[in-house]
Amino acid sequence: MVDCDVIIVGGGPVGLFLAAELGQRGISVEVFDAKPGTSTHPAANANSARTMEHFRRIGIAATVRSLGLPRDYAPDVAYFTSIAGHELARLAQPASGDAVAWAKAHAFTWATPEPPHRCSQLYVEPVLLDAARRHANCSVHFGARVLGFTQSGEGVSATVELDATADRTAQTRTVKARYLVGCDGPRSMVRKSLGVAYEGMAGEKRDFMGGQMDAVYFYAPDIYRVSPHAPAWQYWTFSAKQRALVIAVDGEGHFIMNVQTRDGESPDEADFKRRIAEAIGADIPFEVKSSSRWTAGFSLVAEKFSVGRVFLAGDSAHLFTPTGGLGYNTGIDDAANLAWKLEALVKGMAGEALGASYDAERRPAALRNTAFARGFADSIGHLQVPVAAYGTDAAGAAARAAVGDYLKFHATAEFVIPGVHLGTRYESSPLHHAEPGAAAPDTANLYVPCARPGHRAPHAWLADGVSLFDTFGQGFTLLCIGEAGVDVERDDAYQRAAAALPGLTLARTGEGSVAALYKAAFVLIRPDQHVAWRGNALNVEFDAAVQRTLGHRVEEEGALPWQAHPSAA
Repeated sequence: MVDCDVIIVGGGPVGLFLAAELGQRGISVEVFDAKPGTSTHPAANANSARTMEHFRRIGIAATVRSLGLPRDYAPDVAYFTSIAGHELARLAQPASGDAVAWAKAHAFTWATPEPPHRCSQLYVEPVLLDAARRHANCSVHFGARVLGFTQSGEGVSATVELDATADRTAQTRTVKARYLVGCDGPRSMVRKSLGVAYEGMAGEKRDFMGGQMDAVYFYAPDIYRVSPHAPAWQYWTFSAKQRALVIAVDGEGHFIMNVQTRDGESPDEADFKRRIAEAIGADIPFEVKSSSRWTAGFSLVAEKFSVGRVFLAGDSAHLFTPTGGLGYNTGIDDAANLAWKLEALVKGMAGEALGASYDAERRPAALRNTAFARGFADSIGHLQVPVAAYGTDAAGAAARAAVGDYLKFHATAEFVIPGVHLGTRYESSPLHHAEPGAAAPDTANLYVPCARPGHRAPHAWLADGVSLFDTFGQGFTLLCIGEAGVDVERDDAYQRAAAALPGLTLARTGEGSVAALYKAAFVLIRPDQHVAWRGNALNVEFDAAVQRTLGHRVEEEGALPWQAHPSAA
């Protein structure tokens, strides 16, 4: 007897998104987090295009896009000697109110219905919490610490301590589930209990984004008054005394500043105030609201992402230096990959390879993304600003212009990254046969649409203005293109697939733009919007692809796995 299908340890954005998607799929979930509630200190501040696509799938993208900076506030990335001093370079970006229209106009590079959105985790987490709690089968418990767990071939048993309150003492309960997912951050109890270590680069030193960092949340609306420059989302400051990254949280005066602490320093609030004043470069009032300490210089990936019935996602599986904003977004992609697989496992539709495919697909993706983030950190963190750049004469202006040229190049390299967001692919996945020939290039700054199995399904805007993605179902989708058709009552291959695949949807389009992207009459698309198979007939290859994408071993002869009556795993 189990209390729920899945236990999620950690109620940050990854755990809450996973809970919301599992709840939507009819899977019962209990989430436990030791914090008293959602975050009160800004952390992740950038939602990638891929994350926004996942939010669109669970119905919250429009809500998230309404939060953060005002709709007319351009989330530019800008570089200064100080905020009130000289501007060195700027990368202009569309305001949130214009972002979707901008993406349509730039579909040749940003082939997505959901361009990136700059909004703090501070605002996103409550939306995710609401999305999870709207499902009766999903319970989220704050002030609840998972002390440990055990697993067997049948399930997982976790010991949970509920924090004491004014009217009750601390209580301990045992929760039994079929599976457990650790979304409990870089110091993950779950990962450590499994005996799984991080691998990769730790503690790289740089002049910035390499070492101990302090993140200070403060309120200073007068910044907009004393700055002679247009507002920005990210203010990178390079003064003669320090470097800092100041991020606008709400466009109304709340900011988060990240500044590197030198070896041997132990800054207090007075030091924080001096550093804020240095970054601003003008004498204005401000209020420090909170602070936290973290360490940059990590590019770490867990040596495995699952052990038995226990999985790792988010920071418990990989740890980034946050250049490019890839850590949180890679975690959301982890959860999207895992959710449909847990559904198939719980509902008894999965074969032996499905659980293991999570590690096979997501660990290479984490290695890819940590490498991208490390490159971005090296590009900005090792930059040496010449002393002449702080001069007030012609030589100073020339030095600032030269530094600005480099920073313009860097800003494009770090922030115009459709290839990173949209180009993740699972070419070596055990869930499909890789097609012969070369895949589309995997580069940071260019996304080349590709409908090979394992790649994200290419997006297109249809003639009526609807996103192709909105024709896909919440489960699997069989996309029929051009003259291809399916008689759902008579086609045996389709009926077998519909019986095997959770929530199979039939989508049809005759538009040439879609045919040009997919280059096949039929395309089987997974719930996470990656291509499982494509072909020109629903034949034995399609039958085999259906088996394989659920993790079943494809037999040359014998009964198909869906001919048996599945029971819950």
